[in-house]
Amino acid sequence: MRRERVGRRDARPGRRRWWRGILATAATIALSTGLIAPAAAEDARGQAAAATPAADSRPHTVTFDGYSFLVDGERTYLWSGEFHYFRLPSPDLWRDIFQKMKAAGFNATSLYFDWGYHSPKPGVYDFSGVRDVDRLLDMAEEAGLYVIARPAPYINAEVDSGGLPGWMTTKAGHNRSDDPQFLKYADEWLTQIDRIIARHQMTNGTGSVIAYQVENEYYNGSAAGRSYMEHLEDKARADGITVPLTGNNNGTFNSGTGALDVDGPDSYPQGFNCSNPSKWNGVPDISYDHPAGKPLYSPEFQGGAFDPWGGPGYDKCAQLINDQFANVFYKQNIAVGATAQSFYMTYGGTNWGWLGMPENYTSYDYGAAIRENRQLDPKYYEDKLIGYFTQSVAPLTKTDAIKAAPPDDPAVVDTARMNPDTRTQFHVLRHGNSTSTAVDKTHISLDLNAQPSTDTTYTWDDADSALQYTGSWSHVADQSYTGGDYKHTESFSNKAGDSVTVPFDGTAIRWIGSKTDNHGYADVYLDGTKAATVDDSGGENQAVIFQKTGLTPGAHTLKIVVTGSHGSGSSDNYVSIDAIDVPTAAAATPTYPVVPQQPGTAITLDGRDSHVIVANHRLGDSQLQYSTSEIMTHAAVGDRDVAVLYGDSGSDGETVLRYSSKPTVTTSGGTVTTTWDAATGDLRLNYTHKGLIRIGISGGGKHPMLLLVGDKATAETFWRQDTATGPVLVRGTHLLRTATSLDGGDTVALTGDNADDKNIEVFTSADRVTWNGHALNTRATDTGSLTGTIPVAAPVHLPELTNWKHAEESPEAAPGFDDTGWQVADRTTTNSVSGVNSLPVLYADDYGFHTGNTWYRGRFRATGKETGIHLVSDSGGKAQAFSAWLNGTFLGSSTTGSADLTFPADLVKPKGDNIISVLTVNMGHEEDYNSTNGNKTARGLTSASLVGAPLTPVTWRLQGVRGGEDPQDPVRGPLSTGGLYGERAGWSLPGYPDDDWNRVSLPTTDTRPGVSWYRTDVDLDLPHGQDTSLGLTFTDDPSRKYRATIFVNGWQVGNYVNYLGPQHTFPVPNGILDPNGRNSIAIAVWNLDGSTGGLGKVSLTDYGTYASSLRVAQNHSPRYDHRTYEMPKRPGADVTLGTPNTAESGQAFTAEATVRLPEDGPSASRLTASLTLPEGWSASATSPESVDRLVPGESATFTWKVQPPDGKLPSASALTATVHFVQNGRPAAGSDERIVSGIPPAPPTGQNSVSDLPFLSSTNGWGPVERDSSVGEQAAGDGRPISIAGAGYTKGLGTNSVSDVELYLAGKCSRLTADVGVDDETGGAGTVTFSVIADGKTLITTPTIRGRQAAVPIDVDVSGAQVVDLKVGDAGDGNGSDHGDWAMPTLTCG
Repeated sequence: MRRERVGRRDARPGRRRWWRGILATAATIALSTGLIAPAAAEDARGQAAAATPAADSRPHTVTFDGYSFLVDGERTYLWSGEFHYFRLPSPDLWRDIFQKMKAAGFNATSLYFDWGYHSPKPGVYDFSGVRDVDRLLDMAEEAGLYVIARPAPYINAEVDSGGLPGWMTTKAGHNRSDDPQFLKYADEWLTQIDRIIARHQMTNGTGSVIAYQVENEYYNGSAAGRSYMEHLEDKARADGITVPLTGNNNGTFNSGTGALDVDGPDSYPQGFNCSNPSKWNGVPDISYDHPAGKPLYSPEFQGGAFDPWGGPGYDKCAQLINDQFANVFYKQNIAVGATAQSFYMTYGGTNWGWLGMPENYTSYDYGAAIRENRQLDPKYYEDKLIGYFTQSVAPLTKTDAIKAAPPDDPAVVDTARMNPDTRTQFHVLRHGNSTSTAVDKTHISLDLNAQPSTDTTYTWDDADSALQYTGSWSHVADQSYTGGDYKHTESFSNKAGDSVTVPFDGTAIRWIGSKTDNHGYADVYLDGTKAATVDDSGGENQAVIFQKTGLTPGAHTLKIVVTGSHGSGSSDNYVSIDAIDVPTAAAATPTYPVVPQQPGTAITLDGRDSHVIVANHRLGDSQLQYSTSEIMTHAAVGDRDVAVLYGDSGSDGETVLRYSSKPTVTTSGGTVTTTWDAATGDLRLNYTHKGLIRIGISGGGKHPMLLLVGDKATAETFWRQDTATGPVLVRGTHLLRTATSLDGGDTVALTGDNADDKNIEVFTSADRVTWNGHALNTRATDTGSLTGTIPVAAPVHLPELTNWKHAEESPEAAPGFDDTGWQVADRTTTNSVSGVNSLPVLYADDYGFHTGNTWYRGRFRATGKETGIHLVSDSGGKAQAFSAWLNGTFLGSSTTGSADLTFPADLVKPKGDNIISVLTVNMGHEEDYNSTNGNKTARGLTSASLVGAPLTPVTWRLQGVRGGEDPQDPVRGPLSTGGLYGERAGWSLPGYPDDDWNRVSLPTTDTRPGVSWYRTDVDLDLPHGQDTSLGLTFTDDPSRKYRATIFVNGWQVGNYVNYLGPQHTFPVPNGILDPNGRNSIAIAVWNLDGSTGGLGKVSLTDYGTYASSLRVAQNHSPRYDHRTYEMPKRPGADVTLGTPNTAESGQAFTAEATVRLPEDGPSASRLTASLTLPEGWSASATSPESVDRLVPGESATFTWKVQPPDGKLPSASALTATVHFVQNGRPAAGSDERIVSGIPPAPPTGQNSVSDLPFLSSTNGWGPVERDSSVGEQAAGDGRPISIAGAGYTKGLGTNSVSDVELYLAGKCSRLTADVGVDDETGGAGTVTFSVIADGKTLITTPTIRGRQAAVPIDVDVSGAQVVDLKVGDAGDGNGSDHGDWAMPTLTCG
């Protein structure tokens, strides 16, 4: 069925033609002018020339050089934002995000494609509905965005399995390698996705895909790693990919086998802990990965941060990666030459369903520029200011570093670049300590005759004999850290008093050095007089640390003295000498020695701030000498040039333009001081950034110009879009989505969003304006714009959520529940990296259950020794949980991943089956960042043994998501649901018949453990023509220990963990939510403690509403259908197989199968029984194997003599009895399967190394337990020699808490000894405890042991013990780095 969908999608070129017919005009405009246009080639008036249209069905070239990417030979600055369509399950909202990105100056979007999101099982792919990536790419093109396609088999992205499908957890092979088993499946995915991407390439003239990323964060440069990368590249080319192949592998594949066209660095300088958002790390220098001939491209630069369960919340992440961060760090990338930046994330979205990795909660807001609820963060506007700049100032796409004189405030650094063709300069100013919050005022020097740094020579290198060193200086050459130094040499010292003296003859002197974050202060003397104390810290090569000009001609002496101190932004006192330069008089005289020139004014850096000062630039038809205001954008609008300049409110601004004759200047909105220098032709304008000042300039031999100079807040109110007849600037409104030229340019049609400000101003060559399809009544202003009013948003009134209905669930906990249709856990092998903890394998994935909750029901026959049960269930992350029942009685829950649950007195039945029910949850599969098959870590119940009777087997059956890898709901897809009874029965769906449920009001309490459901419907009728973002908010006391899974119209939109948080509000995207119709809300509540359950207050929340042109169609949301969701009927006959708990090799036993007909059912006839045995076993019937007839209420028993083979038996063997019969005239069958334990051998007499003995079972907190090595990472066999506090050990067990190794002693051993501690591979991290437990009794538990602590000896008496458990605990603080070693563990036996 799903394959047919793929076939239809592949054969639908006609569908794209009608889209293209409608969108051709708009897309051509968007991709060929303005913000999307490559910002390099300029026309005679300095405007970015139109690129070749991308939507005209004509192939385009996409190339690159050492400066930038080029489209049809024209340079483009890629200003890109990451967006995950799979985290926004409403296709029409993809358009919303793309339009918001475009409006913010982005000209590109980076798109991961999630393999697991599209493939529920091998060979099945779905690209329809919320997975329609053809439509996604159409929308990106329509919005005017280039696409960086990232379809790698592995995407990481904090999604389940890092994007590998759930079914890959059970497959053999080494992920992300040239292993043929992995490549077989990877190629299958790439064949499907590449054919879609290929038909949207710019190089075909059929789309806007500009680049294709081959893998993701893959740093394996070995021969095998390169072979893998080469295979993926060859596959892409074979699939028709013709755009450049890119990567984010930190330059690993910029050369050699498997080399990519462009391989750039990712950078997340603030990391991912948002707890202290005011604490910053310093700026990075990503130019370390800028090889010759390739542009400097950051495929992922930090746009926010993810947040873990129990974390501080995404508002804190937005505060950490805020607008100031964008201002400083994104401009730093410009300063080092980046011409392609992509910000991860620009819209984060939602981990709806079970999409996310286990460490993160439902929200993937990321603190991004566009928040999860689609509202605009302050960072959005900073992104817009910089984005517009990158797209309108064309020379930025081709620059070389130049050396700038240091600002007169030593706290400020000036990193400068220049376009070698136009000689436009860019001076990026920031604090040398980029984390500084100080307010500093400074002046800079501009030399418009500067030469690129690569062409720069200095008078003396640091090693020259002209430099006289005193003290303990180090002199180095050709080191890893001297690559950016002049001649790759450097001298340095951190000892106070060390000095260097340089006699020279001239009128100026410069000290050149490297700035890094471990450099400190130096005192500088000229001719014996202290001239300055300078700070050598920062992040720059060949920086001008000190400069002095205007000296009297003749002999002078420079002396530099190390102070032995450093500032707060540095970690050491080093001072670096790279070169000393004595410039000539001409070279020493800059064009503008002091900028700004106006006395009493300065450039202000207000805390975490950065400015880009542009000099020697064609601003339209005029020559801009420089401006201390920043350029937001400039464009030719009608017959004049319009530029928007800005600065911090209250700060000084100075702009100098050059004319051939004195122009006429008019101003309004503020005071402007005008100075004309007839000798140079310089027109200097001085003003204060406050509000909006309009400066009109005419004459002077140039086209008229309008400068719109504002403070930053005012600049943020400007929007730019480009039409076929020229650019449009709009001031006001919440969002400008599109602008289209109509009527031959006489009308400009605007679309967008508006909140409560009705005023709008439009700068356009058109005479008429429409807004969202309605003509505006406009008037012309004195400055040539049109003003009018537009509709504001109507108020939104949300109803209370009432009329709740409640039903108890968890019938699986009842002993009489029918689980005959469930799978029996009988597998003896697994491809999980968790290894085989014990047999049979219990892992949910191995039985096809990859998402959400999985129920287990286990049966055992009591021996009288069973006192409890030891359970281990790895959910992943901090939100793990499981609950357990015995014979319908609640035993308890665990949120730590393991528990020893005691059986209440008299609850264990001495005869017949005892039923253990366990509810588990898979919070997501681990990512596979390190290519260690981490996604194959076990989920579900991973180990279970009866306390007091560990050899008594438990036969487990399990049931997860209904249909397994063939989900019942293909529309919502493979990651949308789990295995709760209510999910399997359709309780989550709209239209479920809940009339007989109990009425309840929220908040409410519930003391019944397990799961119950709450449902209500809510009718909405929100204002039409508005985009309103709504969500559900939960309010409750965090001490109540329950968790809830939330469904809206059948879509799982969140997991709420009341006791953990931090998320309490859950956005529900329009398309899922119907703003003008009936909506179904269903909430499954899991009460973990049986006392504080229930559900708190649930309310609708309005995140923001705007009068808008956006229209969102409703998703196809299948309703409840009785035929689809009817639960299986109980079989007409119950079959129960009785076997002994254990078997011994060669020793026969009796197996007994009983078939029983329910009293209220039909009769059965022609009953025949058979017994299925493991290979090598045999059986002979000891009773008749058939019965003619049974009437309701009757039973029959069949028996066999079973003969196990000689030799060692497996620890678990499965036997299955099947009874065939006829009922109601139709053949039927019933069966029962049981696990029989093999009795393991006792340890040999003497001293036994525990690592040489078989395990009865083993569980581990990360990867498998390792023998004779440390635990290492996730993969088996990846440990190191055991080492504790520097002492090495040849034998032992390597574990990661929480772990348990169970050994069978048969009462034959007397003593256990070991040395225990944290392995040295953690680098001193980790806190653990060690326990030895014999037959359920704890013999010893160590105090907490920490990393680097000496090994603690253990010596305990284990006489008479049948089973011993060696446990490692996490000391109560989580299991990170808890690598616990049992060193030299020895059992004395016999």
